Amino acid sequence: MDYSTVRMPDQNRLRVAATLPAVPADWHVAAIDAVRGVAGVDVLGVERVAVRERLGQDCLDVLIDLAGVEPLPPPRYGVWRFGFGDGAPIAGGAPGTWARLYRATGDPARAVVLHEGWFRARTPEGWGTASVGRRVAPWCARVLRQITLGHIGVVATEPEPIADCCDRLPPVGPDGPGTAALDMIRDWLRRERWTIGIVPLGIEEILQRGALPEPSWLVGQPADRFYADPFLLAVCGDHARVLVEDYRYASRRKGLAELHVGMNGELMRSSDPAGLPLRASYPFLLRHHGDTYCLPETFRAHRLSVYALDERSGAWTFDRDVLQGFPCVDGTLLERDGRWWLFCTKQGDEDQTDLHLFFADRWTGPWQPHPLNPVKSDTRSSRPAGACFEIGGSVYRPAQNCARRYGAGLAINRLVELTPTAFREDTVLMLHPSPSSLWCDGMHTINSAGGVTVVDGLRVERRWALENST
Repeated sequence: MDYSTVRMPDQNRLRVAATLPAVPADWHVAAIDAVRGVAGVDVLGVERVAVRERLGQDCLDVLIDLAGVEPLPPPRYGVWRFGFGDGAPIAGGAPGTWARLYRATGDPARAVVLHEGWFRARTPEGWGTASVGRRVAPWCARVLRQITLGHIGVVATEPEPIADCCDRLPPVGPDGPGTAALDMIRDWLRRERWTIGIVPLGIEEILQRGALPEPSWLVGQPADRFYADPFLLAVCGDHARVLVEDYRYASRRKGLAELHVGMNGELMRSSDPAGLPLRASYPFLLRHHGDTYCLPETFRAHRLSVYALDERSGAWTFDRDVLQGFPCVDGTLLERDGRWWLFCTKQGDEDQTDLHLFFADRWTGPWQPHPLNPVKSDTRSSRPAGACFEIGGSVYRPAQNCARRYGAGLAINRLVELTPTAFREDTVLMLHPSPSSLWCDGMHTINSAGGVTVVDGLRVERRWALENST
């Protein structure tokens, strides 16, 4: 593609130009291609010089500076640059990359942050983002789309310090056959074992405490499987009925099970829930107008399906598909302000990092993708981890904190802005398992009902010690 062409501006459209380094990276080119695809935007020029010297001082709305040129008199919405930095200091020491797209100011140490994210580095505990550049390439287009939707304030917030995130290029991580082989060896040498735990407190009290008490962990879990993703069907006096993922090691099959668990963690009974799909996980429960529905994760089918519960027989029956053609991971529904919302990630390389959002007038759909998808890119707090809940008029969304590894902990996010054209949330609490716990390596689901909270817990077992696992 020829990036030296110049188009005459249309006064009713956003006028954008860009500078590229002498040898642009693939992600630089991808960023400009993404901008070209935004409705209402004209790319006037993409060059390896300061384009405004040629186009004129008043011609541009945005200059995307990917070359690190000296600052010019700013266009209407400023000069935009990317910055990258060490992500460990803002992730409890977890190795990763902090990425920001910002609008430059007269102070080189401060800038208006337009969009930001956090990407995990590859470690012995798991894969990392293969190309941070490729993941941030759509961000300029995203912010331009916000402007065309009327959210001008995105470019006019208070400047912030950027000294910790000022590298112009993202780090290049290891990749290729060698790292894939190391991943295979790592997976062979260890096994992830999940279980569930019960806490006799509601989620509001847990937030007030700012910490999760040690749960009563499941006693009697069979050694040939693990249980995870607990959702509360009912609290019945001295025990709870919990719908969970049931993973069998021998077959590597994900299914669902209904457990009756005592408040002391005793496994009283387990059964296969009749009518639910054989290969599924994350059995999200929706209660609507007195009826109970389950929307399990079945991303391999590229659909999100609904199953209705017959309270008398306890059986489930297929009700309908609500989303098709999208590999939805951990789909989580919320009704808010007269509209329905679906939070999920997309199966693939960034299913722990990129949050996708859909909206509809009814929970049955049809669902529309949010124009800013993915609305968030942050391995610390994106992937859903249970049902949303409301406290004091604020809505909170549990998410996985995968900064150190998949499912290392929980992030509780407070929704700040949720509309068909905008999304923003703040993380208000991080929950981690106790280092002294028998299940100290992670937790990635939390749900609460009837003054009881259920979570899951992870223990990474070494293969040569599996015969001693409980």
